[in-house]
Amino acid sequence: MNIRDYSSQFTVFVFTTDVDAGASAKVYLSQAGYDAYYFQDPETLEQRLKENPPHLLVFSTAALAGSLSDFVKIVQDINEEIKFIAVSSVSQFDILAQYNGFGFVDVISDESAALESRIVWSVDRACEKLYLTYQNEQLFDELQVTKAKVEEVHAAAFSSLKQAETEMSTPKVSMRITDYRSAQSKEDLIQKYLNHLPNALCIFFKFLPSVRSFVATHAQGIPASDIQGVGVQLEAGDTKDLTTQMAMGLLPARFNDMLVEAFHFNPPKALPLYAHHALEGVFVYSGNITQAEASQLAEEFSLLSLCYSTFTLEKKVDSLEVQDFVTELYNRNFYQKALSDEVSRARRLKQPISVVKIAMDDFYEIESSLGEAVRDELLKSVATIITKTSRTNDLTCRTSANEIAMILPHCSKKGAALRSERLRRIIEGTSFMDNGMKVSISLGVSEYPSLCDSAKTLDETSTKALLHITDKGGNKICLYKAPETHRPEFEVAPE
Repeated sequence: MNIRDYSSQFTVFVFTTDVDAGASAKVYLSQAGYDAYYFQDPETLEQRLKENPPHLLVFSTAALAGSLSDFVKIVQDINEEIKFIAVSSVSQFDILAQYNGFGFVDVISDESAALESRIVWSVDRACEKLYLTYQNEQLFDELQVTKAKVEEVHAAAFSSLKQAETEMSTPKVSMRITDYRSAQSKEDLIQKYLNHLPNALCIFFKFLPSVRSFVATHAQGIPASDIQGVGVQLEAGDTKDLTTQMAMGLLPARFNDMLVEAFHFNPPKALPLYAHHALEGVFVYSGNITQAEASQLAEEFSLLSLCYSTFTLEKKVDSLEVQDFVTELYNRNFYQKALSDEVSRARRLKQPISVVKIAMDDFYEIESSLGEAVRDELLKSVATIITKTSRTNDLTCRTSANEIAMILPHCSKKGAALRSERLRRIIEGTSFMDNGMKVSISLGVSEYPSLCDSAKTLDETSTKALLHITDKGGNKICLYKAPETHRPEFEVAPE
């Protein structure tokens, strides 16, 4: 997801008595596409809040004439849907943390370094979450509609089956829906559909839009060995009216000819499978079948389509709250819970756990000179390399604009440092983008129990190590050094 595609839909108010900071923040937000306004006077702010409530209110705690609680109450009395982003000194963070349940979505340090960029990043994340929340609600609505349609089809099909002569030999609709609902994956659903067609010759071709190809993956009535490597690549012009053709049960000429030659489907017929308006693939069968067989295929396909859409929507809803849509890594919400769980497990098993914080060097310079699209593409490429070089039980999360965190269970500080250096060298030696662009990364490493005593301090110490090494110029790793007073809860066996 690129929030820039939707930023114009969000209104952001900035409130501070620092004219330079407020005006600059407003300019940065406007350049990012937001409908942004700056206010210095609290009375004017209150009036505008009543006239046109924003989605987000970015305010400086230093600008408040009264107490924070009074300010929050005034705003929420006007509109309780307004979300807050506070700009404050670090000393007030603990106080502001108590307002998490009152619409606060972030707290930003008021240090002048890159303040405007940090505000924009925080607003981006907040608006992304708001957008996904709205989308989440829509998905749930669609899910309920889809479930209602399943019930309608269930009732209609059951009524029809009661009158059919083949009722005794056909599994009840409720049983078939239950069977579909037990599927663990899309592939499982497709196979279950074919299993419900014992007398049919039918092949499922998965659609690969990036290469304009259909590839055979499942079949009924045909040996699996006969469909291995079978597929067809369409010409660029074939995809123009593909959706219309599929809706009519027709196939592109190249696809049609291949099916006639390879499987003697003459004429081939198609049942396109969609998920949330995207073509997933197509079931093909011979047109030379009886009316009863064609009706069975169509009826069973209607059940599959609805169950398939329901399954896809449920999986999409599940991913909304834990995934970063730029890198497709887990997000900070997931990271915080996972880190707490993993440290608790490490304490029980008396096994070490390490965290590696990773930042791309010259991140904001790349953004300023090459733009956000290039920045995000580079970040996604780095995230892909990190994922591919990780162990199965490692967890990789995007925890900030320019911060990726790796949770390494059962990994000591020595092992984490060695892996960090190997990753640094891989990134340093990789060419990115079409022009062979080079980037480097900095890494901060910490470990429980040798260097800290909790999930909170493990996160904090790895961040300190990262900030220390980035201040030194980057493209290096830094292992946090514990204070002399630190006493590990248990000893880690030497490697």
